[in-house]
Amino acid sequence: MLVLSMGASVATANAADAPYGQLQSLAHDMTYRWAQLHPLIATELGIRGLDGQLDTPSEANEQRDLNLIHDWQTRLAAIPVSGENLRVRDDAALLRAQLTMMERQFTVYQTDRKDYSAPGNAIIAGIYTQFQRLPIAGREGATTADVHAAWADITSRLNKASTYINAGESLVTHPGHLQGVVGADELAGGPDFFNGALSQAAKAQLSAADFARFSAARDATLHALALEKSYIAEHAASWPENYAMGRAAYDALLRDEQLLPYDSQAIKPMALDELAHGWAVTYWLQNVARVRGTPFGPSTGGGLAPGGAALIPYYRKQIEYLREFVASHRVIDVPAWLGRIDVVETPKFLQPVSPGASMQAPRLLSPETTGFYYITPPVSLAAAAARLDANEDFDRDRILSTAAHEVMPGHFLQMSIARRNPDFVRKIQTSASFSEGWAYYGEEMFVWLGLYGNDLDGPLDVAQWERVRGARAIVDGELARGAMSEPQAVKYFAAQTGFTQAAAKAAVDGIALSPGYVISYTVGRAQIDLLAREYFAAMGSRGTLEDFHDRLMCSGTTPLSIVGPELLGDLSKPLSEVRAAAGAR
Repeated sequence: MLVLSMGASVATANAADAPYGQLQSLAHDMTYRWAQLHPLIATELGIRGLDGQLDTPSEANEQRDLNLIHDWQTRLAAIPVSGENLRVRDDAALLRAQLTMMERQFTVYQTDRKDYSAPGNAIIAGIYTQFQRLPIAGREGATTADVHAAWADITSRLNKASTYINAGESLVTHPGHLQGVVGADELAGGPDFFNGALSQAAKAQLSAADFARFSAARDATLHALALEKSYIAEHAASWPENYAMGRAAYDALLRDEQLLPYDSQAIKPMALDELAHGWAVTYWLQNVARVRGTPFGPSTGGGLAPGGAALIPYYRKQIEYLREFVASHRVIDVPAWLGRIDVVETPKFLQPVSPGASMQAPRLLSPETTGFYYITPPVSLAAAAARLDANEDFDRDRILSTAAHEVMPGHFLQMSIARRNPDFVRKIQTSASFSEGWAYYGEEMFVWLGLYGNDLDGPLDVAQWERVRGARAIVDGELARGAMSEPQAVKYFAAQTGFTQAAAKAAVDGIALSPGYVISYTVGRAQIDLLAREYFAAMGSRGTLEDFHDRLMCSGTTPLSIVGPELLGDLSKPLSEVRAAAGAR
C-alpha cells in the first residue's frame, strides 16, 4: 500500500509538472486570483465566499493588476509547449490571447478611465446577480442559514458600495460622452430594482433589525448612484466622443484576442453579403404573402401570444416544444442532466441596453444549473406584431425563433455543456464567435428542418435578424475605426433593419461601446458553416447532423479557429470518447 501510494503521488506530481499541468495551474491562478482581487467578478463567475466583498479601485491597484498580468505572461512564456500535442499548444494559445485582452484593458481600451457610470452600474449588476441567485431553503440543498448568509452578503456589499463608487469615479481621467449618456440610462433603472423587487424580498425574508440594516445600506448606495447620475447629467455635454480605437487596434483585437482568421477588411464584404441575403429572403417572403393574400404578423405565423400574466407560461410551453423538436429531429443530443430555464421580465436597469430577449446561463464556476431567459414585454403585443418589431414581436413563430437562439439548442444548452469541460483552460473560455455563431447558425437551420411548417412569420424573423447581423457587423467596424459617426450609424442601421429610431440608437450605442462583439454572429456562423462542410466531406455517409453538433458542443466556448482542426483531427474517435473527454457525459 505504501509503495502504491508513493507511486500515485509521483505520477500526480509528474502530471502537474508537465506542460499541460502547468497550463491548468496557470489558468486556475488567473481565474481565482483575479476573482479574489475583484470580488464582483467572483460573483459573476459564481465563486463562493466573496459576495460580501468589494475591492477599492485606485492607481496603485491598477498598477498591481497590470504587474500581475505581466507576471502571468512571463510564466506562460516559460512553459515548453512546442513539442506537445495540438490541444496542449492550443491551450497555451488560448491563455496567451486571454492575457493579451486583460493587458489591453489597461493599456489600450481604458474603459475604467472613460466610463464615469461604470462603478455604479457594476454595483447594480452585481447586486442583481446576488438577488437573482438567492438560495431558497429546501431547494438544491439550501438551508435557512444559507438564505440569511446571502442577505448578509448583500447588505455587506451595499455598505461598501459608496466607497467603491467614489473610488472608481476618481480613476475616470478622460470621460467619454457616449459612455456617460448610455451609462446614465442604465443607472436610471437602479432605483426601480433596489426599491422594488430587492426591498420586497428583503422585507419578506429578514428580521426587522436585519431589514433596517439592509435599508440603511440600500439608501446609502442609492444616494451614491444618484450623485453619479447627476454628475453625468451636468458634465456629459462637454465630454468628447472617445470610443473609436482606430483600425490598427481593432484588427489587433480580432487577431490577438479573438484569434479570428479575418481582419476588418475581410469582414465587411462578409457582412454586406449577409445583409443582401437577408433582404433577398425578405422580398421572397413578401411575394409569398402577396400570392397567399395574407399580411405578415400572427395571421402568417403561429398566432399572437397571450398578454399579461399568461405570457411567461406561454414562453415556457414554447421552450418545451423546442426541446421536443430538437430531440425528435436528431439535431443534437439533449443531456438528461440539463437544468431548467426560468423566464423572467428584463429588469429595468438592463432594458436600455437589452430591449429584446436575452439569456443568462448558469454561472461558470457555480453548482447552479438554472438559466434565466429575459423578455421585455411591450406596452401592446398587438401593436408590436403589427409593425413586425424585431425586438418586441410576440408571434408564436418569432418566440420559437428567438428561444432557439437563446435557449435550445442555443446559448443555454451550449454553455451548460461547456462549463462541465474538465480542461480548465477550455472551461473558462468565453469566445463570442463560438457562442453567438452557434446560436445564429441554428436560426436558418430550423427553417429548413420545418420548425415553422408553412408559416411565414418565423422565416421572416430569421431574415430580419440576418439583416440585423449584417448591419451590426458593418457598423461595428466603421465605428471602431472612426469611419462612421454615431448619428450616421443610427440612420444606416435603422434603414437596414427596420428597427425604430430609438431601438436603432440603443443598438448602435451598445455596438460602439463593445467593439468587436457583434461581428461574432457573422464570423462565427461562417466558420461553423465551413467546418460543417469539411466534417461531412471527411465523414461521408457516416456523418450526421447530430454527430457533428455533439462533437462541436464538446469544444467549450472556444474560438472556432482552435476548434476546427481539433474536431477534424478527432473524427476517428467514437463520439462517446469525445464526450467523455469533454465532460459532456
